[in-house]
Amino acid sequence: MKKPRLSASAGFSLLEVVIALALVVLVGTAATGSLRGGLQSLAGAEETARAADAVREFRESTFVLAPEDLDLLDGSSLSPVMGDGSPLPGAEALVLKVAVESVADNDPTQVLPPGTPGVVRRVTVEAWSGPRRILEASWLSSAR
Repeated sequence: MKKPRLSASAGFSLLEVVIALALVVLVGTAATGSLRGGLQSLAGAEETARAADAVREFRESTFVLAPEDLDLLDGSSLSPVMGDGSPLPGAEALVLKVAVESVADNDPTQVLPPGTPGVVRRVTVEAWSGPRRILEASWLSSAR
């Protein structure tokens, strides 16, 4: 029996191996960067959802307030709470900054000077997490 001869074309050359390894590293690096970006985006979406919950809870708590009581909230910074007064879960790092303006009854874009009689208030709430503003919401409130 004859022994099979190994030819020079059996296997991969060193250049082919280097190119294959470079491609594997390139694809792995791109996948890792994409995963990291996706996780950061997910964390931002969760934080925005928590801020929206906090603003919604605050808005619902102001439904029963008279315009004069809303004026007392102007310039305040509050921690988010549930309707029963307990802390909003997961929102410990959030701060709600409240601004209340008296606006004209027939034109809510016209801000009235302080002390002007009127029953319509524009409430603006900003949700902050540390130095970053996460969300801003405004609504009109009037005496019922």
